[in-house]
Formats: sequence, C-alpha cells, structure tokens
Amino acid sequence: MATGVDYTTDALVASIQRRILLPDAQNLYSPDDLIAMASEELSSTIEPLVHSVQQEYWVVKIDVPLIVNQTNYTLPLRGIVNGLRLVTLLDNGGNEIEFPLLRPENTASTYNWLSPYSTSTLYGFYLEDDHLVTFPQQVVNNPVMSYRFRYERQPNQLCSTMNAGQITAIVGNVVTVDNIPSDWTSSLVFDIIKGTPAFVSKGDDLVVTNVNIGSLQITFSALPSTVVVGDWVAVAGTSPIAQIPIQLMPYLAQATAHQALAGMTDSAAWQESKDRLALMKEDLLKMLQPRDMGNVQTIINRGGLFDSGQFWGWSGGIYW
Repeated sequence: MATGVDYTTDALVASIQRRILLPDAQNLYSPDDLIAMASEELSSTIEPLVHSVQQEYWVVKIDVPLIVNQTNYTLPLRGIVNGLRLVTLLDNGGNEIEFPLLRPENTASTYNWLSPYSTSTLYGFYLEDDHLVTFPQQVVNNPVMSYRFRYERQPNQLCSTMNAGQITAIVGNVVTVDNIPSDWTSSLVFDIIKGTPAFVSKGDDLVVTNVNIGSLQITFSALPSTVVVGDWVAVAGTSPIAQIPIQLMPYLAQATAHQALAGMTDSAAWQESKDRLALMKEDLLKMLQPRDMGNVQTIINRGGLFDSGQFWGWSGGIYW
C-alpha cells in the first residue's frame, strides 16, 4: 500500500544499484546482499557520524523502578555501544533529580586534609560492563524513586520489505498487514516502525498472541496507541526502512555502493566513489548540526569549580 515517496529498502537497493556503474558489480550482489551490506554501513558509518554531532538524534527515555536492596541495573540493550545519554532519579511527583556519575575510585573511603569527605556523604552511580551500579547501598534500602535512562536508541538492522508487513487496518489490538512471512509465529517478538519520517520505533519487543497468515492479521497483547495505518511490523531489531534522517539515505546508499565496488578490479570507479563519499560527509555534517539554528543554548555550570566543592579541596560527586 506504499504511496508517495518510497523510503523502504526497495528504494535503497535501487539507489545502490544506480551508484554501482560496473555491470559485473551489479550482477555480483543480490538485493539481500546489498541490504546486508547497507546494515553494516548503517552501524559502522552512519551511527558514528550522527553520534559525533551530539544533537539528540535517536534519544529516547525509559523509567526503571528502583528495587529494594538491588544496586545493579542493566543498561538499555538497544543503546548505541551500550551507552547512556543521561541518568536521573525520578521522584513520585515526576520530578527529575540529578544523579551524578562517579568514578569507581570515588567509592573507596578516604580522608585527608585535601579531601575531607567519607563515602557516607557521597552518592551517585558508576558503570560496570553492561550495568549501572548504585552507590551507596542506602540509596536503595527504601527506594521511593525510579531511574530515568536517556539513551541513543540504535537504528534497527535493515530487512527486505518481504520480511516485514505494512499495516493496512487496525481493530483493537489486531492489525492487518499486506504481507506476513511464512516463518512468523507468536513465539517471536516484534517492533512497529513509523512509516513516515523520522521512522521512529513506536513499540519495541512487542508480544503477539496470534499470527494468522491466511487473513494477514497479527494480534498483539498490547498495541501502542500511536500506531496507525501505514506503519510497519517487523521482527524485533529489524526494519524495512533505515531509521535515519532522510537526508542521510543517499549517503547510506553511497557508502554501501563504495563497499560493493571495493572488491572490483576497476580502481578508478572505487576512487571516484571514495571522493564522492567524502564530499557528501562534509555537506551532511553541516546539515546535522546545529539542529536548532535560532535559539541560544543556556549554559549551566553544574559540577563547576565552586558548585562541586573542588575549589575547597573536595573532589568529585554530590554531597548530602
């Protein structure tokens, strides 16, 4: 039921093929090969580029209730490089409270005349592999708050439109789609991707209770209220649309074509592609930042020389 501009991997593959000028290269790679290569470029080229400008692209938030006596909390699995944008405490009134990042050495007790504090007056968190550690233990003895994790949600890996379904009708928690792959069952979990820019995920890891291939209907345990006709359903972690700003789509196609040309004997075509890629990157960096050209960003010197106590010889952290 696609109408208007085609942003799917169908259009992406066509764009890549137009950029591969050598017939041998065009015949060497199947559409599925090009989609797999584009997924690699999405992770290795597009994500670092967008992350580097730090303009809050892809940033989402989730709230995780604190649990009595639990100090370790797993970081969001879909965060880019398993990272975080910001962690705050959320009280029962919905107010966010600053919660500082500590260095592991901060958690060891120390006392001298230059650093007159003990760990009993210090609180915050530190990172340890794939989880966050709350410090000190007293913070979660009788918790009345939640963590609010902000993180850059990584774009889904790409899949063919034949491995996804576009929603054509919605009744309650039942969606009708234009395609259901034969291997879809209720044992899988699914993502629902917005069908228009910026192609955000409207639901991750959604549980389904029934997949009816004959009627092209999928029954969800709970369907997000924002889902509309035209959105896409795909197996969790995949998407038939690159979840990137549309201005980056030609760059993704060029990067994929460049990778495809790398294995060919015509070095001139590869060099031309390399030069084109460099120019496109330069132009895109100018477009990606700043995102807001009119407003002036307010600078708040939190954790500065006087605010953190460093001026008086204290070091690191927030004190009660």
